[in-house]
Amino acid sequence: MPDANNAPSPPRPIEVFYAYSHKDGSLRDELETHLSILKRRGVISSWHDRRISGGTAWDDEISDHLNKADLILLLVSADFIASDYCWNREMTRAMERHQLREARVIPIILRDCDWDFAPFSKLQALPRDGRPVKAWTSQDEAFKDIALGIRRVAEELGQKAPKPWGERLFAAAVPQSKQSVPARKYLSPIRNQRDLLLFGPRLKIVFGPPILRPLVPPNSDSSEPSSRGRFLETDALVDSGAGRTVLTPHAVRMAALTKIGDTTLTTLGGDIKAGIYAASLRFPRSGLKAIELIQVCCCEIPNPLFHCLLGRDVLSRWVFTYDGGVGTWNIKEKGSGPWVEPPEGFDPDLWGG
Repeated sequence: MPDANNAPSPPRPIEVFYAYSHKDGSLRDELETHLSILKRRGVISSWHDRRISGGTAWDDEISDHLNKADLILLLVSADFIASDYCWNREMTRAMERHQLREARVIPIILRDCDWDFAPFSKLQALPRDGRPVKAWTSQDEAFKDIALGIRRVAEELGQKAPKPWGERLFAAAVPQSKQSVPARKYLSPIRNQRDLLLFGPRLKIVFGPPILRPLVPPNSDSSEPSSRGRFLETDALVDSGAGRTVLTPHAVRMAALTKIGDTTLTTLGGDIKAGIYAASLRFPRSGLKAIELIQVCCCEIPNPLFHCLLGRDVLSRWVFTYDGGVGTWNIKEKGSGPWVEPPEGFDPDLWGG
């Protein structure tokens, strides 16, 4: 008989955190029930805010578990997206930890809603194909599919070694200042200096097809202007180290932009092929003039939180200041530049220019 005292210790259970809207509490309960086998096997332990005991500072308790969790489940629905706490506190912190590889984030699509341009939209969602739980004929089948996906991730995380010292030291070195950063209406919210160092400066944009000039794809016999495409709003990463403005393939597909050529981009990882698309850019409530025709490149962006990267082809039109030590930044117009003025009757509230 083997000596029980020398038997290897089971791995530490993976701590799972549920980020959800209380309006989806019943669906969260069902998911937790389907994960019971993983809890009984000691693969996972789970926590959500319904386990906060009376007299406890609930915000501190949530932050503590969110910062310790190995696996964070974002239970996505229209109510989750509409909740300021779920979005600004739980989801934002979850994506920060995912970026630093301190935790794994999985979006769980509970109910049908528009999440194409959410920061987590580039992560693999469950159930399979991101099909909402409520859209399945059998919700038990949907939750079983989710449970199997979580089991694979939990077992994978359980086999990983502790994070390298470099990662842990980098995370510890990021300033934890709680000081709010002065932000104008047009700047995407930056809660503190730590946000700025993690994500970089970001600006809200509205992008879509050019609207002032006719556009004919190469080798086309048509003389009609292109009327394809639609306008979409997202956060853009301001990157003065990039020469060209870039949209991800997902963003280009969503806006249905017209391809007008190809190019090669030089990156730190080597040269990559990229398509060139005609687009227009607007900067909601910023006072910055709209760019009604610009050539943007189409390729993946290293930072998975963003669908657009603003390069020097756009930044050269502005005065851009960045003070990393204080945690502030700003953009403003500089003199007159190669701008195309909006047409007569152009509605800035409609287009965000």
